[in-house]
Amino acid sequence: MSGYQYLDVKIKLRDPDSVTLTPVFFCGCIHSSLASIFGEIGGQTILEIVKFSSSQKRSILRVPENVLDRVRVAIALIGYYQEVPCHFQVLSTSRKPLDFEESPEEFVAFN
Repeated sequence: MSGYQYLDVKIKLRDPDSVTLTPVFFCGCIHSSLASIFGEIGGQTILEIVKFSSSQKRSILRVPENVLDRVRVAIALIGYYQEVPCHFQVLSTSRKPLDFEESPEEFVAFN
């Protein structure tokens, strides 16, 4: 079985006040991009949100190594979040778990 990769992903929104930024919508946006680009099979890619910060507009995702390139392409090609122009950016990737650099009160951890 292959290992996992962790991605630190940030979203930049043209109008941040007009969207609802939640872990479910964040992950759903990435899944929609995967399905749009890679079809039904690509849309079934496993993404796990490890941590999420709405104040930083960031998420730590865990994905299987064998689909890392597919996920990065799908993230790079997202242009809209809830019909608002946006840009997703992968800040870093690692084989080891990543973390945010601020107090624990600022993020939601999923265990």
